[in-house]
Amino acid sequence: ILTFCVPMLIMTYYAVIGGWILKYFTVYLTGDFAAAAKDDYFTDFITDPSSVWFGLIFMLLTGFIVYNGVEGGIERCSKFVMPILLVLVIGIAIFSLTLRSGDESGAVRTGLDGLKVYLMPDMSGLTLSRFLQITLDAMSQLFFSLSVSMGIMITYGSYVKDDVDLGKATNQIEIFDTAAA
Repeated sequence: ILTFCVPMLIMTYYAVIGGWILKYFTVYLTGDFAAAAKDDYFTDFITDPSSVWFGLIFMLLTGFIVYNGVEGGIERCSKFVMPILLVLVIGIAIFSLTLRSGDESGAVRTGLDGLKVYLMPDMSGLTLSRFLQITLDAMSQLFFSLSVSMGIMITYGSYVKDDVDLGKATNQIEIFDTAAA
Protein backbone atom coordinates (compact mmCIF):
# COMPACT_ATOMS: atom_id res chain seq x y z
CA ILE A 1 0.00 0.00 0.00
CA LEU A 2 2.86 2.38 0.85
CA THR A 3 4.42 1.84 -2.59
CA PHE A 4 1.17 3.12 -4.09
CA CYS A 5 0.51 6.00 -1.66
CA VAL A 6 3.94 7.67 -1.82
CA PRO A 7 3.98 8.12 -5.63
CA MET A 8 0.39 9.37 -5.51
CA LEU A 9 1.35 12.03 -2.94
CA ILE A 10 4.38 13.04 -5.00
CA MET A 11 2.21 13.13 -8.15
CA THR A 12 -0.10 15.73 -6.58
CA TYR A 13 2.90 17.99 -5.94
CA TYR A 14 4.13 17.62 -9.52
CA ALA A 15 0.59 18.09 -10.85
CA VAL A 16 0.36 21.52 -9.24
CA ILE A 17 3.75 22.63 -10.57
CA GLY A 18 2.96 21.06 -13.97
CA GLY A 19 -0.36 22.93 -14.02
CA TRP A 20 1.46 26.21 -13.46
CA ILE A 21 3.87 25.42 -16.29
CA LEU A 22 0.98 24.44 -18.55
CA LYS A 23 -0.77 27.74 -17.78
CA TYR A 24 2.32 29.80 -18.61
CA PHE A 25 2.93 27.72 -21.75
CA THR A 26 -0.64 28.44 -22.82
CA VAL A 27 -0.11 32.16 -22.18
CA TYR A 28 3.09 31.99 -24.24
CA LEU A 29 1.31 30.28 -27.14
CA THR A 30 -1.50 32.85 -27.12
CA GLY A 31 1.03 35.71 -27.12
CA ASP A 32 -0.26 37.38 -23.94
CA PHE A 33 3.23 38.13 -22.60
CA ALA A 34 2.35 41.47 -21.02
CA ALA A 35 -0.32 39.94 -18.79
CA ALA A 36 2.02 37.19 -17.57
CA ALA A 37 4.70 39.74 -16.68
CA LYS A 38 2.44 41.64 -14.26
CA ASP A 39 3.26 41.36 -10.57
CA ASP A 40 -0.07 39.91 -9.49
CA TYR A 41 -0.59 37.53 -12.43
CA PHE A 42 0.68 34.41 -10.62
CA THR A 43 -1.21 35.18 -7.40
CA ASP A 44 -4.40 35.78 -9.34
CA PHE A 45 -3.92 32.50 -11.17
CA ILE A 46 -3.29 30.27 -8.16
CA THR A 47 -6.17 31.79 -6.18
CA ASP A 48 -8.61 31.28 -9.06
CA PRO A 49 -10.50 27.96 -8.85
CA SER A 50 -10.00 27.47 -12.61
CA SER A 51 -6.29 26.83 -11.92
CA VAL A 52 -7.27 23.32 -10.85
CA TRP A 53 -8.10 22.50 -14.49
CA PHE A 54 -4.50 23.02 -15.55
CA GLY A 55 -3.32 20.55 -12.89
CA LEU A 56 -5.93 18.02 -14.01
CA ILE A 57 -4.94 18.41 -17.66
CA PHE A 58 -1.30 17.89 -16.66
CA MET A 59 -2.23 14.72 -14.74
CA LEU A 60 -4.21 13.41 -17.71
CA LEU A 61 -1.26 14.02 -20.05
CA THR A 62 1.07 12.31 -17.59
CA GLY A 63 -1.33 9.38 -17.19
CA PHE A 64 -1.58 9.01 -20.98
CA ILE A 65 2.21 8.93 -21.33
CA VAL A 66 2.61 6.38 -18.53
CA TYR A 67 -0.28 4.30 -19.88
CA ASN A 68 1.63 3.87 -23.16
CA GLY A 69 4.45 2.18 -21.27
CA VAL A 70 8.13 2.79 -20.80
CA GLU A 71 9.20 2.52 -24.44
CA GLY A 72 6.04 3.77 -26.15
CA GLY A 73 5.26 6.51 -23.66
CA ILE A 74 8.01 7.69 -21.33
CA GLU A 75 11.00 7.02 -23.61
CA ARG A 76 9.25 8.41 -26.67
CA CYS A 77 8.21 11.57 -24.83
CA SER A 78 11.64 11.98 -23.19
CA LYS A 79 13.43 11.84 -26.54
CA PHE A 80 11.43 14.91 -27.55
CA VAL A 81 11.19 16.85 -24.28
CA MET A 82 14.68 16.41 -22.78
CA PRO A 83 16.61 18.10 -25.63
CA ILE A 84 14.15 21.01 -25.45
CA LEU A 85 14.73 21.24 -21.70
CA LEU A 86 18.51 21.26 -22.16
CA VAL A 87 18.29 24.02 -24.78
CA LEU A 88 16.06 26.05 -22.44
CA VAL A 89 18.51 25.63 -19.54
CA ILE A 90 21.44 26.74 -21.70
CA GLY A 91 19.44 29.66 -23.10
CA ILE A 92 18.37 30.85 -19.66
CA ALA A 93 21.94 30.53 -18.36
CA ILE A 94 23.28 32.65 -21.23
CA PHE A 95 20.45 35.18 -20.83
CA SER A 96 21.10 35.50 -17.09
CA LEU A 97 24.70 36.51 -17.80
CA THR A 98 23.43 39.50 -19.84
CA LEU A 99 21.20 40.90 -17.06
CA ARG A 100 22.02 44.20 -15.37
CA SER A 101 20.52 45.57 -12.16
CA GLY A 102 21.07 48.79 -10.27
CA ASP A 103 20.15 49.75 -6.74
CA GLU A 104 19.42 53.09 -5.02
CA SER A 105 23.11 53.80 -4.44
CA GLY A 106 23.82 53.56 -8.16
CA ALA A 107 25.78 50.32 -7.96
CA VAL A 108 25.25 48.19 -11.04
CA ARG A 109 25.49 44.41 -10.86
CA THR A 110 25.58 42.13 -13.86
CA GLY A 111 24.99 38.46 -14.42
CA LEU A 112 28.74 37.99 -14.69
CA ASP A 113 29.10 39.46 -11.18
CA GLY A 114 26.63 36.84 -9.96
CA LEU A 115 28.62 34.09 -11.69
CA LYS A 116 31.76 35.35 -9.94
CA VAL A 117 30.03 35.16 -6.53
CA TYR A 118 28.84 31.63 -7.37
CA LEU A 119 32.29 30.41 -8.42
CA MET A 120 34.27 32.31 -5.75
CA PRO A 121 32.00 32.71 -2.71
CA ASP A 122 32.86 34.98 0.23
CA MET A 123 33.16 32.69 3.26
CA SER A 124 33.86 35.49 5.76
CA GLY A 125 30.27 35.62 7.08
CA LEU A 126 29.88 31.86 7.36
CA THR A 127 29.32 30.70 10.94
CA LEU A 128 29.32 27.15 12.23
CA SER A 129 25.54 27.11 12.75
CA ARG A 130 24.94 28.48 9.24
CA PHE A 131 27.36 25.91 7.79
CA LEU A 132 25.52 23.10 9.58
CA GLN A 133 22.16 24.42 8.29
CA ILE A 134 23.51 24.54 4.71
CA THR A 135 24.88 21.01 5.10
CA LEU A 136 21.52 19.76 6.41
CA ASP A 137 19.68 21.41 3.50
CA ALA A 138 22.10 19.87 0.99
CA MET A 139 21.73 16.43 2.58
CA SER A 140 17.92 16.74 2.50
CA GLN A 141 18.08 17.49 -1.23
CA LEU A 142 20.54 14.64 -1.76
CA PHE A 143 18.39 12.06 0.03
CA PHE A 144 15.26 13.22 -1.79
CA SER A 145 17.06 12.90 -5.14
CA LEU A 146 18.45 9.49 -4.22
CA SER A 147 15.05 8.17 -3.13
CA VAL A 148 13.43 9.29 -6.38
CA SER A 149 16.37 7.88 -8.35
CA MET A 150 16.11 4.53 -6.58
CA GLY A 151 12.48 4.16 -7.61
CA ILE A 152 13.28 5.12 -11.18
CA MET A 153 16.23 2.71 -11.33
CA ILE A 154 14.13 -0.18 -10.09
CA THR A 155 11.43 0.57 -12.65
CA TYR A 156 13.76 1.04 -15.61
CA GLY A 157 15.99 -1.84 -14.52
CA SER A 158 13.20 -4.26 -15.29
CA TYR A 159 13.17 -2.99 -18.90
CA VAL A 160 16.92 -3.17 -19.58
CA LYS A 161 17.83 -5.60 -22.31
CA ASP A 162 20.37 -8.35 -21.54
CA ASP A 163 23.00 -6.99 -23.95
CA VAL A 164 23.23 -3.56 -22.24
CA ASP A 165 26.49 -2.89 -20.37
CA LEU A 166 25.18 -1.54 -17.05
CA GLY A 167 28.57 -0.14 -15.99
CA LYS A 168 28.89 1.86 -19.20
CA ALA A 169 25.27 3.03 -18.98
CA THR A 170 25.81 4.15 -15.37
CA ASN A 171 28.91 6.12 -16.32
CA GLN A 172 27.07 7.83 -19.17
CA ILE A 173 24.21 8.78 -16.86
CA GLU A 174 26.63 10.18 -14.27
CA ILE A 175 28.50 12.24 -16.88
CA PHE A 176 25.43 13.67 -18.60
CA ASP A 177 23.59 14.33 -15.32
CA THR A 178 26.59 16.18 -13.88
CA ALA A 179 27.09 18.15 -17.12
CA ALA A 180 23.44 19.19 -17.20
CA ALA A 181 23.44 20.20 -13.53
